[in-house]
Parts: sequence; C-alpha cells; structure tokens
Amino acid sequence: NSAAPFFTSWVNQQLPLLLTPEQIEVGGLKIRTSLNLDWQVQAKQIIRNLAKKQLQGAMVSIEPQTGFVRVLIGGKDFEFNQFNRATQAYRSPGSTFKLFPYIAAINSGFKPEDVFLDIPKCWDDYCPKNFENKYMGNVSLTDALKNSLNIVAIELLETIGFDQVISIANRLGVGNIQKLGKYYPLAIGAYEQTVLEMTAAYAGVANRGFYFQPTPFEEIRGPGDVLLWSYSVNHPKGLQAIKVEVADIINWMLQQVVKDGTGNVASLKSRAVAGKTGTSEGGRDLWFIGSIPQ
Repeated sequence: NSAAPFFTSWVNQQLPLLLTPEQIEVGGLKIRTSLNLDWQVQAKQIIRNLAKKQLQGAMVSIEPQTGFVRVLIGGKDFEFNQFNRATQAYRSPGSTFKLFPYIAAINSGFKPEDVFLDIPKCWDDYCPKNFENKYMGNVSLTDALKNSLNIVAIELLETIGFDQVISIANRLGVGNIQKLGKYYPLAIGAYEQTVLEMTAAYAGVANRGFYFQPTPFEEIRGPGDVLLWSYSVNHPKGLQAIKVEVADIINWMLQQVVKDGTGNVASLKSRAVAGKTGTSEGGRDLWFIGSIPQ
C-alpha cells in the first residue's frame, strides 16, 4: 500500500523504540514522518537506472541539522525483494571509513598540510596496496585523502592508535552494533557497516561535528488525535561528537576530494560539495557519501 515501502517498513521497525506494545496494539496511530516523497521517487528511479541487471543499490539522504531521514531506498524493487540494503545490509564501507582515522589525526593536532610518506609497507604480515599500486612518496594529508591512499590511512591508525579511531567512530554512530576490532585493515573499511549508519556519521561532520541519530519520526498521534510523541518535545539530544574546528577542517578536506580527487564526478558548478568514495575488495561495493552546505 505504500508509495515508499522501504521507508515505511523501516518506520514499522522503529516504532517500538518510541511506543509501548500496548500503544501499538491499540492502533489508530497517525504518524507524520520525515520523508520527502518527491525525492524518494527520484531516488528510486536513479537506483533503477544505474543498478543494471543483477546489481542492487541503496540510497539514504539525511538532514544533518535534525537527523531527519528524507530519503531511504533499500533496493531496486520492494515487491520482488523486501531486504532493506540501507538499514539491514552490513557491507564493507571501503575508503569511506577513512573518515575516522583522519578525524582522529586532526583531533590529535595534525594539520591538513602535514606530510606523510606513501610507499609500499607491511605491518607484520599485512601488506596493503594502494589502488593500481600507485604511490606518491611525500604527500600531505589533504592530498592523501583526496587520492584515497591506503598506506597513509593505516599510518594514521598506527600513529594515533586504535582506541581513538574507534572511539570517534562510535561517537558518530558507527561500530556500536557491529563492534570494530583492533586490526590494521580497520583503517580502510574492513569492518562492515550499513549505508544508514555511515551516512549519519558523515551528516554529523557536515553539521560541524554535532551528531543526531537518524530518525523517520516527526510526530505520532494516537486515537482521538492525542499526541503520543513529538520530535520537537521528545527527541533525544544530539551529541557534539567532534570539535567544531575539527569538523570544519575535515569538511574542507572532503571538499577537496570532490573538487579534484576521487569524488570529482560528484562536483557541482553551483555549490561546494564535500564527500568521499569507497570501494570494497574486488569492487563488490561502490560507495559515495557526500554533502552540500545547505
């Protein structure tokens, strides 16, 4: 019955977090959600156009200042397959996970212009490679992120330490359900996450470090139009997950990724775009997470 079945099925799953079993059983609920139906229809068409043949896709759009989920697509065709790839599929985020080592580095006092050495290197028996085996030698953190260099991301993890990187990811809503392990491949996306969780983390950075848990609810009314829950009254407080100045630097670095780095195809002439690409092992998962100032 729904014009946005992936979204409304997620709403149903989230309802028990706000209402009692009795309230749900009684029914008669009127739920005002955060969905932008026009955007949802456009997003659905984009997924269908770009995910050809056996490929699947997912898309999430979040308003950073509130955590409102405006778009949530979990696959090409809900009638054919109800599995929600936006909220239920744990996939390797690839280089989109590099966000967290870089935040930890800037938070620890490193600057975007600080230089690291990008050459082939092993950590015990772990010998990662850059994409197409290309190495840049002495490279600034800005250029390392722009070119998505694996070696530098792992160097940052080693320098800053696992605890700081994992703590920042947790504060931005990542790794609290599927725990993150203290292994070097962590830096380049070895631990699987959902599209929704990763999008919400990036939304927190776009919102100057202030993180909101993603929500589909604006208001819930029960029988007799009685107000049961309202975002403006009941919503949980957000969290200043990272310092404002750290978030601003990271957002500027992510803008360079789109301006003339791996995310260039997402650039817009009319406004600044910040974002990061990610590719999992063998190109199994292809990610882009980005934001605009508005």
